[in-house]
Amino acid sequence: MAGARQIVDPPAFTLLPYGLWDAVEPRSPGNPHWQQGVTWIEPCPTGGTTYDECISVTGTGAPPEPAAKADNVDQTFRGATPFTVFTEFDCSPVGLRDAESAASDALARIEQQQVEAAFWTGTSATQTVVFPHLAAAADVSDTNSILLQPTATTCVTGADAAHALGALEDCLGDCYAGQGVIHVPRSVLPTFAAWNLIVERDGALFTTGGNRVVVGGGYTGSAPDGSAPADGTSWIYATGALFGYRGDVRFHAPRDSIDRAANTLRMIAERTYVLGFECCLIGAHLNLGVPTT
Repeated sequence: MAGARQIVDPPAFTLLPYGLWDAVEPRSPGNPHWQQGVTWIEPCPTGGTTYDECISVTGTGAPPEPAAKADNVDQTFRGATPFTVFTEFDCSPVGLRDAESAASDALARIEQQQVEAAFWTGTSATQTVVFPHLAAAADVSDTNSILLQPTATTCVTGADAAHALGALEDCLGDCYAGQGVIHVPRSVLPTFAAWNLIVERDGALFTTGGNRVVVGGGYTGSAPDGSAPADGTSWIYATGALFGYRGDVRFHAPRDSIDRAANTLRMIAERTYVLGFECCLIGAHLNLGVPTT
């Protein structure tokens, strides 16, 4: 009850920029079967070079016949699993439309952070069921041998910010020839800024090498094995390009949401996601802080 005081609107809510979904290539929901998860065939080539020995020179004569060409494209069946973000608003059954609006508004406020937390940790409702995710210490495949989760390869630990990011981008370049994505918790952003390691273009962040930077409010900074980083440190990860499906917001029907014992309406708003990335998953551990020299 508001009593004698006037009821007013709260301040407008603004999402923080540089979040995960901003860096995702969105796929049209279209066929609803994506909500069961998706599978794709992913070519991750290493490539190679060769030459014609008849017209090639080395400075000391003709080179020998080049080695026979061999398969250098790692083509893998990969999959991604769905997860759902929800908010529940409990109130009196009177004013049903207000309850739906309140649940929808609550979802809009927390959705981005919850998606980022699930994508970093792989955890939904205390269970590791979100694949693929970032902090991963082991491969996971389904019963059809489709790879759901690659292991995060560690390229450097205990490095300063510039060393860690350079090593991470170098490892990413060995795995992926296109524009990748660097995933960092918000605690890392001031360190990157202090070291002048990132630039802003058209409302998005990039490394000076051109990879996209996602700054996740739900990113925890945890290691591939899920352990929390030591104080003053954090893990960051690199992946290939991201894609994702995001469904429409759904509301539970009122007849399924009324707690008759308490005369309370449980209005639930929810949305389902599927996220995936190409080829690479690489981790780096860095020390936070500004340059000292």
